[in-house]
Amino acid sequence: MIKEIVVPAMIAASGFLAKSAYEIYLGVRNKKIEILENRLQKFYWPILIRVEKDNAIWQSILSKKEKNDSFKFRLADTIEKNYVLKNHDEILDIIMNYTHLAEPDQLLTDVIRKYIRHITIYKAIRELGEEETFPLELDAEWPQELYPLLKERTEQYQTELNRKKMFKLF
Repeated sequence: MIKEIVVPAMIAASGFLAKSAYEIYLGVRNKKIEILENRLQKFYWPILIRVEKDNAIWQSILSKKEKNDSFKFRLADTIEKNYVLKNHDEILDIIMNYTHLAEPDQLLTDVIRKYIRHITIYKAIRELGEEETFPLELDAEWPQELYPLLKERTEQYQTELNRKKMFKLF
């Protein structure tokens, strides 16, 4: 008679514990997915896309070295003011608001610092009315490692997210 009560109770308790453990596992896994999604959606993808945009158009602003009244100068000036500088303002805004999601290590922190220095000097040069001077000339070169680092980390986190989502039931 005791077996008839104890065995089903043990099976029920084991089932309850297994279900609870599985729910805890799913909760942790779903939280990790949420963290990765936020990291990618709010930090890495927006910055990477804007840096790619900048890479595609930055050479066109070098025509600002030409005479102020040339068509190439005016075109470069328009591109710079309406696209390049706006793009950088958006990147700076993302950095200010979402860097914590990126879990920056020392390398990313250093690259971001170089980027902020470059853009701050770039904007200050333009605010001073200097249209033909660029940050490189003032020892504030573009951080060459920015794009490869962003691309590598974005792909790494996207792969990790895809893998976690693919095996959602496991």
